Amino acid sequence: MSDRREIWIVDRFEGDLAVLERALHATLTLPRSLLPAGTREGDVLRVAAAASDEESRLTIARDAEETRRRTAQARAQLDQLKRPDAGGDVKL
Repeated sequence: MSDRREIWIVDRFEGDLAVLERALHATLTLPRSLLPAGTREGDVLRVAAAASDEESRLTIARDAEETRRRTAQARAQLDQLKRPDAGGDVKL
């Protein structure tokens, strides 16, 4: 059985579909019903895929800690961008 692991980010919902961002900004659209209950936009999902000759299994789990970490990082970056410019000359 071959195994593969990925991280997906929930970009948005379009009706009953979920648009997910994968590595290198590739997107994937899945039925929302395949995601764990309570999944929201911005959530980090840990995905494990296993396949053999007889069956394939896909496990999708929400990673609340990684979602919190990435949300805090994005807020900090946004706060930094909102700071007023100190002015003055630009030094190269």
